[in-house]
Amino acid sequence: MAERRILVLYGSQTGTAEDMAERLGKEARRRHFTCRVDAIDSYNIANLVHEQLVIFVCATTGQGDPPDNMKNFWRFVFRRNLPHNSLCRMDFAVLGLGDSSYPK
Repeated sequence: MAERRILVLYGSQTGTAEDMAERLGKEARRRHFTCRVDAIDSYNIANLVHEQLVIFVCATTGQGDPPDNMKNFWRFVFRRNLPHNSLCRMDFAVLGLGDSSYPK
């Protein structure tokens, strides 16, 4: 039987997304997944092409800006020379966390 692996990567400024990522990781392990939870800036983004299942947990900061620890990831994903099919084998989900107290 194939190993059920999942990677949870989080982008967080204040720890909210980190807490949620840890909760998701705990739930994945309870459901018999081998799970790794990492800050997005601690993960070697070049290895992303080898992942089969990834959950991205991202919080916004300020007026909807991405957290500081996502800057390298953003640059990687939006590179012009990134082959269009480089992440085609990866299934993913995105959980976006924001603050409704901001006007926009």
